[in-house]
Parts: sequence; C-alpha cells; structure tokens
Amino acid sequence: MRIFSISIVFLLFLSGCDHTVHRLRNGSSEAEKGTPAFVVKPTVSSISLQLQENGSLKKSALDGVNALLRNQGRLSSQVIRLQPYTDKGNVFASHLKDSLLSLGAQESKLKILPIQYQATTTEPDLENDKQDKWDLSLTSEAMVVVTKDCSIEDSQAWSVHSYESIGTLGCANRANIAQMVSDPRDLIRGRTLDDADGVHAVEAMTRYHESDVTPLLDIDFNED
Repeated sequence: MRIFSISIVFLLFLSGCDHTVHRLRNGSSEAEKGTPAFVVKPTVSSISLQLQENGSLKKSALDGVNALLRNQGRLSSQVIRLQPYTDKGNVFASHLKDSLLSLGAQESKLKILPIQYQATTTEPDLENDKQDKWDLSLTSEAMVVVTKDCSIEDSQAWSVHSYESIGTLGCANRANIAQMVSDPRDLIRGRTLDDADGVHAVEAMTRYHESDVTPLLDIDFNED
C-alpha cells in the first residue's frame, strides 16, 4: 500500500512538471505557441566593395555579394542599386549590372547611381586611408520570408509524452512551404491565378530538383 501511494505521488508530480520538461527540451520556440511560423517583411541589405588593382573583386568580397543576394530571395524580385565612388568602381558597376541582368534581375529594378566621389583629406595618403576607400556599394531591397526555428533544441533529453516528443506539430511544414513560395507577397495577400501559373509552377519545381546549383556571380575581369 505504501509503495502504491508513493507511485501515485510520483505520477502526480510527473504530470505536473511535464510542461516544463517539454519546454526545456524543445527550446525557446516552445514558449511562442500561437505565433506564426513565418513573417513576411521588407528588408534592406547593403555591402561596400573594394576592388583589386586589376579591377576585380577578391574572393571574400565576391562571396559576400553572393550571400547578400541569396538572403534577399529571387533576383527578379529585388530592387538593386549600385553606387560607385571611384572611376574604377563605375566601370565595375557596368559589368556587374550586365551580369545581374543575365542572371534574372529586372532592368527596371536595377539602377546604377551617378558616381559619388568620396571626400579626401589634405594629409598625405596613409595606409589606413587606402584601406578604408571603397570603390562602390551594392544595396538590395526585397520582401523576404523570415521563418521561426522549429527544431528541437535538445533532442537527446527524455520526454514525458511521446506525442509531444516531436516538437510543435505543423511548424516546420508551414515554415518550409513559406520558403518555397516564389513571391513572398502571396503569403500576405490573395491573388487570382492566371492560366499558365500551374505550368510555370511545375517548371520551377522541375528546375529546383534537376538543375545544378550555380553561383550568382562568376565574373573574370582579367580577360578584359
């Protein structure tokens, strides 16, 4: 009888702390139940670039441009502005514009701003001044989907209920589907489908599964 009473007390204690156990196991996202798995918001990203002596970008700078453009979504949906600060940067901006147009950027959304020379000091050129001198900057504006992290923070921790051991149901599905939408605006406003939208959707999925992933920028200005 005593053992039975202890078992009942233990089960009551366990049922009372199961919410805390699962909350610690699933992570901070568990505390955000009821919040959407994604939000759509406008973002602006910018990067300043310094060219090499031959007028090309270093690999690290090229990787930075690629990362920025990927994070902003499809090139066709981005509004891109190129601001040159030097004559060399102005020449590079023209090459960069041609490359972005060939990769899917819209000409109406891609603009090279008038060259804006940087102010120089009256002191002799110092090494630090040379390092801080940018040749051009790239700014991208776009509507992007920001998803919530639906993964379980500590998957090795024990779970009280097997039903809740998989985390928040549906969160990952909603987040993944939101990331696959071609135009994030469709997630916040309705739109009537056109006759060819189904065909275009199938072609997009076919390219996604069968095409090779290529870098957004692969320019060799040494040939010029």
